[in-house]
Amino acid sequence: MKIKEHWYGQVLLKATLVLVILITIFFAVNYVVPMFFKLSVNLFWGLFPFILAVIMAILIDPLVDWLVEKKNVNRGIAVALTLVFLISGFTLIVVFAVSRLIIEISGIYSNLPKYTQVLTQKGMEFFEGIRQYLTDNPLPQEAQDAIFNNLKVVVDGIGDAMKFTTNFAFDLMTALPLLVTIVLVAGVATFFISKDKKAITTFIFNAVPQNKVLSVSGVISDINSALIGFFRAQLILISISSLLAIIGLSILGNKYALTVGIIVGIFDLLPILGPGTILVPWAIMEFFAGHINIGIALLVLYGIIVAVRGVIEPKVISQQIGLHPLVTLMALFLGLKFLGVGGIIIGPVLVVLAIAIYKSFYSKSGGTTI
Repeated sequence: MKIKEHWYGQVLLKATLVLVILITIFFAVNYVVPMFFKLSVNLFWGLFPFILAVIMAILIDPLVDWLVEKKNVNRGIAVALTLVFLISGFTLIVVFAVSRLIIEISGIYSNLPKYTQVLTQKGMEFFEGIRQYLTDNPLPQEAQDAIFNNLKVVVDGIGDAMKFTTNFAFDLMTALPLLVTIVLVAGVATFFISKDKKAITTFIFNAVPQNKVLSVSGVISDINSALIGFFRAQLILISISSLLAIIGLSILGNKYALTVGIIVGIFDLLPILGPGTILVPWAIMEFFAGHINIGIALLVLYGIIVAVRGVIEPKVISQQIGLHPLVTLMALFLGLKFLGVGGIIIGPVLVVLAIAIYKSFYSKSGGTTI
């Protein structure tokens, strides 16, 4: 009897433990993880100017060191001169680009009702043609309803995509004051980080046990190089996509080539969808409007952008972060597969982190570093 009671007690204890674990997982997944993610996102955007400052400080460091070592300029003055030069150049480019963007976006926004009306009219003509065909070649009523409903969804989706794209560009322009604030804060923070680089570096390494300094410094150096290289690679890829789009649209005679080209470049960050988010609905709209040649040209332009990026992306990223193109391609794919959109950034960084940690421990054990 006691044995049976003991067995029931063990089963009850295990069942209770499993229930507690399941409840804990449920609350963690539904409440703790979303809250932690939200806090992490808020923390990231709160620290974004300072993260940007660290990246900028690393980027300008070679020029600052050159001014200090070769020209005997005081480090504070060297940092100030470098920042003034970079911010002035950035400001001139932004002023020119923004003034042009405002003109083009205003034109797009004012003509949006006309574009929507033309799209609707052409869509109705297309529907009428299908209706006439179905009248001459009747199908079951259910099949006709399904065809018309699906076509209506396609046309509405194209119109919504046009509105979304234009509103996105307009919202981007209205966010300029916040962008200026972020740049100013990041610029001031960059000055202090770069000016006091030695003091900050000494403080960090003093907080690390002496026997770990070399390993930690190597890992940090590799991660910094990977992060900077990855963002530089993305900037290169976006610039190439934007340039191809601007050139292609200019050849087609589109008067909004600069605005649409920049938007296409930004959308190129989206995996799978990419420039197709803009160019494919646009091409379909042109087909509806009867502009077959323009629709085909837009699809060809989309194909060129996708092909060029697909060819150069692994090589550009591998050159910037120091990974073999095959390893980079695997990291990009696996990151996207298991971590979603963010995995495109996290995947290569995790690979670099793993290699850096392996290097530090392998060299410490007397092996040859990879």
